[in-house]
Amino acid sequence: MLSIGEFSRVTQLSIKALRLYHEKGILVPDLIDESSGYRFYGAKAVEKALVVKNLKDMGFSLDEIRDILEKCRDDREIIARVEKKLEDIERSVRQYKSMKENLSLFLQSAEGQGMKYSEGIEPESIPDSLICGIRFKGKYNEVGGRIGVLFRKCGRQATGRPFALYYDGEFKEEDADIEVCVEVKKKTAAEGIDCRELKGGKAVAVIHQGPYKTIGKSYQKIFEYCAEKRLTPLFPTREQYLKSPGVIFKGNPKRYLTKLILLVKEE
Repeated sequence: MLSIGEFSRVTQLSIKALRLYHEKGILVPDLIDESSGYRFYGAKAVEKALVVKNLKDMGFSLDEIRDILEKCRDDREIIARVEKKLEDIERSVRQYKSMKENLSLFLQSAEGQGMKYSEGIEPESIPDSLICGIRFKGKYNEVGGRIGVLFRKCGRQATGRPFALYYDGEFKEEDADIEVCVEVKKKTAAEGIDCRELKGGKAVAVIHQGPYKTIGKSYQKIFEYCAEKRLTPLFPTREQYLKSPGVIFKGNPKRYLTKLILLVKEE
């Protein structure tokens, strides 16, 4: 039997940690002297302590460690828990990365950098056009990848910059109704592609300069303009990508140019 001090030296766990693990039922001493209250640990406890230490180093909470020790019967079940933990950590990394980007954009805004919007909202007359499109439900950050697919299928017939139609009247995180499109010279048939005439009409437009995360401010300007001029926006709205990330080189987001186009009718 090892005293708690000896056990601490062997396992490289502090006495404070060992007492906490005892209270949590994670690492219970093999013997507690009734008169002195001293804790003693056997050889098997050393192996268990090393497992606890490894799990803690991998980011498992004490409750998770206790659950693993109680329920996992072999290495295969522990591996499944570790794989699940890895997925959780990768999800957190993505969330923190997004938070970092938002913080950076806020600081850029506070310093007057990288968040510029066109002052002018221009009325336009949008002609009917022949387009090829891929419609899907998903996240907004999937648009770039879908445009790549669209150009692989019908890029030789494409004319002009790609654009997206947004059919929802609201922001959606997961299942936004989107169609990526490009004008084409002639009718084109390809699997998964809808080739058709897209109706135009009276419209208003504004050029947004800056990252896509800041595009809401430009939408605010164009919606306020419509309200002032007593115009009713029609859906879907359009975003035409005049200067956007490349497939390999992403470029500087502060220089992205996106044309927001709203077909409208007078009230």
